[in-house]
Amino acid sequence: MTREPSGVAPADRARGEDDRAFAGVGRMVRTTVTGRCPACERASAFAGPYRLHATCPACGVRFERDPGSFLGSLAVGYGLAILTLVAYALIVVPRHGLSDAVVAGMVGLALVAVPALYRPAKAWWLWWMWAAGFVHRDDAASGDRIG
Repeated sequence: MTREPSGVAPADRARGEDDRAFAGVGRMVRTTVTGRCPACERASAFAGPYRLHATCPACGVRFERDPGSFLGSLAVGYGLAILTLVAYALIVVPRHGLSDAVVAGMVGLALVAVPALYRPAKAWWLWWMWAAGFVHRDDAASGDRIG
């Protein structure tokens, strides 16, 4: 079945159904890992390592509607970095104690984990914003969006 850029099958659109809320884990993982547009999955959502395009180059979906709408992705990225540090600490501290080398390893891991996990966290946040209906094309009719 052919999909329109909004992610809704033409037959579903005729019935007024929208599959964003039920897009599935596979689509979420694909768009999070690849950094692609959650609506069409054809183009990269990122214009640089961390900066999003204003709109999708392929389907025209506007990614950021309000200033600060991606602050949640910062929290998710830092949360993932903290989980990484906790896992490191639970493995290394019981074996080696809290030595200067272990602390230096934790600082080094934090310096690497925060920037490394921010892009996937931002892509994941973008997917959730799309699934909730906050990310859509500017010309989409109000009945075609959620929220």
